Amino acid sequence: MSGQDFPVPSHVETAAFKSALRSVVGSVSIVASGQGADRRGLTVTAAVSLCVDPPKVLACINRSAEAHDVILRTGAFSWNVLSADQVQLAERFAAMDGSKGASRFSPAEWGEMVTGVPTLLQSVCSFDCRIQDTLEVATHTIMIGAVVAQIHNQHKVPLIYSSGKFGRMEYFESVG
Repeated sequence: MSGQDFPVPSHVETAAFKSALRSVVGSVSIVASGQGADRRGLTVTAAVSLCVDPPKVLACINRSAEAHDVILRTGAFSWNVLSADQVQLAERFAAMDGSKGASRFSPAEWGEMVTGVPTLLQSVCSFDCRIQDTLEVATHTIMIGAVVAQIHNQHKVPLIYSSGKFGRMEYFESVG
């Protein structure tokens, strides 16, 4: 008997899928791009490393997000992994406070590296990336970035998100 002998739905029900995804723990990041009044950014949990040699990352950006077209037009983005003391930034860039556009950026928090896109100075780590490739999948664009510069604040504790709530990492000693 093969898998083809059973009727298979084309996909699982969307609400059930969203419910299950809420249980997945994700790091909280801001993907940002643009310059000056054209700066845009958004809070994401769908950004990860792709490979280390050469360094590449990917970020999945909804095509309806105001940052989407700015990233494509600029050809660069920053991936900024937030620390546990940056919940307000996560909320601001998720539009939970009603803010939009360049008003989300504060000059004291943001700088620039190689590409000129906004980079969060006090993040756990930030990666300045040039777009190497993109792939449209359903409502999102997967953006593959070649890392051209980075910062790393090793003393920072990462911010995480699960079940609709922000949290912080807790580390355990290995017993084995």
